[in-house]
Amino acid sequence: MGGILGEEGHQLRIYDCVASGLNELDLLSELRTFDPQMAFINTTTPTINSDVSFAKNLKDRFPGLVTIAFGTHVTALHQEVLAENPSLDVVIRTEPEFAALDISNSVREGKIPDPIPGCTIRINGEIVVCPDRPYSTGLDKLEHPAWQSLPLDQYIHPVFKKPYLSVNTARGCKHRCIFCVAPRYYGNSERFRSPESVVREIRRNIDQFGIRHFWFYADDFTADPEYVKSLCRAMMNAELDIVWWSNTRVDKLDEEMFLMMKKSGAVMLSIGGESGSKEVLRRMKKASRPEFIKETVDLLRRVGIDSVVYFLFGLPGETKETIRETIDFAKSANPDYAEFYPATPYPGTEFYDFAAREGMIQADEWDGYQYGDTVLNLPGIEASELRSLIKRAYTEFYFRPSYIPVVLRKMARPRDFLRLLKFGFGYLSGVLK
Repeated sequence: MGGILGEEGHQLRIYDCVASGLNELDLLSELRTFDPQMAFINTTTPTINSDVSFAKNLKDRFPGLVTIAFGTHVTALHQEVLAENPSLDVVIRTEPEFAALDISNSVREGKIPDPIPGCTIRINGEIVVCPDRPYSTGLDKLEHPAWQSLPLDQYIHPVFKKPYLSVNTARGCKHRCIFCVAPRYYGNSERFRSPESVVREIRRNIDQFGIRHFWFYADDFTADPEYVKSLCRAMMNAELDIVWWSNTRVDKLDEEMFLMMKKSGAVMLSIGGESGSKEVLRRMKKASRPEFIKETVDLLRRVGIDSVVYFLFGLPGETKETIRETIDFAKSANPDYAEFYPATPYPGTEFYDFAAREGMIQADEWDGYQYGDTVLNLPGIEASELRSLIKRAYTEFYFRPSYIPVVLRKMARPRDFLRLLKFGFGYLSGVLK
C-alpha cells in the first residue's frame, strides 16, 4: 500500500510500532510534525479493540483526520465495526491497496466522503456499503513495497539469524477450507504476478538493502506448478543466490517442481496438514487425505527441502480420539518440524458461523483471540484439557527415538545445526510453558 501511494506522489509515514519499540504516546507525539490527513490502520481480530481505540485517539488529536481500517476482521464485520466505533470513517473490504489509492486521491481532491468501490463509508452520519471492488489482476503493481520506511534491522529470521523480507507472488485460493479467511479476503481464484516482476523486486531488495532471505507469501504458492517452475527458472537465470521458503498443498506431488524450487534457493515449505483424521479433514472441506501429507513430506525429503506441517485441534468433529489419531499420524509422517495449534474460528469463515451457532465460543471479547489461545469449548474437551493435549503433541513429536534421524541429517551442516538446536530448545520451552 505504501509503495503504491508513494508512486502516486502521496507523502507517507509508515509505522511498525512493535518492531520500532514505539508506544502510542510516542507515535502521537511524532505525528505532530507530520499533521496527517489520513490514517490507514491494519487491524486483526485479537487487536481490533486496541486498533479502534487508537483511531479514536488519533481523531481526538487530529480532528480533520480520515481514519480507514483494513484487514480480514473488518472485512467480515464492516458494518458492525463502523456502527460501534464513530472514530472510524472508512472500512476497506478485502484487499486494500487499490481502494486505498482511490481514497487517498479523493481526500487530496476534497471529495471524501464520496462512495468508493470496495469500501463501507460513513457519509452524513449514515453507514453506506459501496459496491464490491473487483479483485485486481494487475498484481505487478505490488512490485515496489516501501520497505525503506520500516526498521528492516528488526526483521530477523529466528532460525537463520538473518534479516528477511516477504515477497507476495500470488493471491487468492480456490479451495474451501472452512477455517481460512484467505478466500474471503483475496478471492476464490488464483491471481499471479509475472515471474519477471517478482525477480525485479528481489533484485531491488538485494541491491538496496543487501537482503538475501525471503518468505514468498501466497495463499497457495504451488496452486499452479507450471507458474512455480517459470518463477524458479527466472530466478535461476537471474543468478540471484537467495534463500527462500513458502508453502505447498499436499495435492501437488510434482517432483520436477520441487527440484527446481530447491535449485533456486528453497530450503523449507510449510504444509497445512490440519488433521490425521479423514473424517475431520472431510468436515473441514480440506479436499485432502492423511496419506497425501506423508507422501509430500517424503518427496520433499528426497529433493532436500525441509518440511513443517501444521495441525489444528478443535475443528468440527474433533474428539479426544481424533486428536490422538492426529498426534500418532504426525509422528508417523515424521516431517522435519510439526506445529500444533488450537483451531480458531475467525469472523468471515464458515467455521466461525458453525461455532457461534453451536455455542462453542467461550471468548467474550475479541482480545481473547490471541495467537495460540483456546477460544472454543469442544464437546467433551474443556479448553484447559485442549491446551494439555497440544503440549502432549509437542512432547511426543519431538522427544521420540524416531525423530533422532531427522536431527542427525541436519548435523551434516554443523553451523546450521547448532543454530537450529538453540532455536528449537527456546521454542519448545516456550510452548511447554
